[in-house]
Amino acid sequence: MDATLLTNVALVLLFVLIGGVFAATEMAIVSLRPSQVDDIERTGERGRRIARLVRDPNTFLSAVQVGVTVAGFFSSAFGGATIAPYVSRWLQSAGLASGVADPVALVLMTLVIAYLSLVLGELAPKRLAMQRSAEFTKALAPPLGVFASALKPVIWLLSVSTNVVVRLLGGDPRAAGEEMTIEELRRVVEDNRDLRPYSREILSDVFRASERTLGDVLRPRPDVEFLRADQSVEDVEERVRTSSHSRYPVITDTVDDVVGFVHIRDMLTIDDDRRAGVRVGDLVREIVALPVTNAVLPTLRRLRSEQQHLALVVDEHGGTEGIVTIEDLIEELVGEIYDEYDTDPDPEDSRVREGGSARVSGGLIVEELEDALDLSLPHGSYETVAGLVLSLLGRVATEGDEVEVGGVRLRVVTMEGMRIREVEVTREAPSAEGGAGGGGAHP
Repeated sequence: MDATLLTNVALVLLFVLIGGVFAATEMAIVSLRPSQVDDIERTGERGRRIARLVRDPNTFLSAVQVGVTVAGFFSSAFGGATIAPYVSRWLQSAGLASGVADPVALVLMTLVIAYLSLVLGELAPKRLAMQRSAEFTKALAPPLGVFASALKPVIWLLSVSTNVVVRLLGGDPRAAGEEMTIEELRRVVEDNRDLRPYSREILSDVFRASERTLGDVLRPRPDVEFLRADQSVEDVEERVRTSSHSRYPVITDTVDDVVGFVHIRDMLTIDDDRRAGVRVGDLVREIVALPVTNAVLPTLRRLRSEQQHLALVVDEHGGTEGIVTIEDLIEELVGEIYDEYDTDPDPEDSRVREGGSARVSGGLIVEELEDALDLSLPHGSYETVAGLVLSLLGRVATEGDEVEVGGVRLRVVTMEGMRIREVEVTREAPSAEGGAGGGGAHP
């Protein structure tokens, strides 16, 4: 094998590897997450130049395609022109006619170069770039930027032509790739085995909270302790001292007439001899009023930015639906928060799992009961356990009413007027017929 042939083979391999560098650069850049681009940008002037190139897909894609195309053209054309004649002579020496040896040599040379281009010029570089996209981008993006600057007129022509074609096909040349949907992101979290169970649970709670509204998490008006504006501080002193709340909505005539809220600190810091003469209405602070349809996460951001801890939730007619606190919203993300005033935080679901029973509030969210007991309960226009019971009963409940649904029996324990206050939950033993699939009511 003479030196000329070795040189030609080396040049073909060089062209293939140059194409691989361009292919790796493209894959590294398109594999970057926005957060990685931001991290690179913060590293200094070089990082800012890299970030500008990454955020300009017309430029870097055009530069990459020019490089890949030219490298591929040179490897194929040069190999066919310089190496194929050697292969043809070998074939002729093996007894193949010259008229057949030349095209066969060209085809063989093309297949070999195509194989090398796929392995060394595409697949291997791209796979490595996907695995270390940030490192490859930092190393290869600056040379690509220089290459793009040198070919600016060519890239401009290619970009204009591409934009025209994209518009003709109904696309938007300025649009980036499609954003990941909540469902796609949720599946990524569920499928990621590197996340600890607790981290996965918190992220799942965030996704769930992103779909919930204030109507799903508020404290309904029957559960809210209101103070009347015309009451004296002395009249409500004992009540607020023994209560676990620090803020109270203040009303005038009815619960639909909320004029603000009062903080317990404002009442208890008044001198004892003045409390009889100070009305609750004199201490009222402005309260944030929000529609019941507001989403949980934007509301949490707003309350934090405005340093508000309590908000009034109103319906479409302006009536009071209930209240929501910043603690209620945070609990949607991290689970229940207990303090010294809360009841025993230890869950009772272990008793239910063993065939016992536990009492829960009628206002407990159905999804929370499902999560605690690993149940699958029917969903409808209701949000709470009380709503589920009423839906299955088809009438106003009375104490002692029972329904069976999803493998548990729900019995109304306590009523407050026409409102279900407390429900006893008992896990049903599997029946011979296969258990309850839907729901049944018992008077």
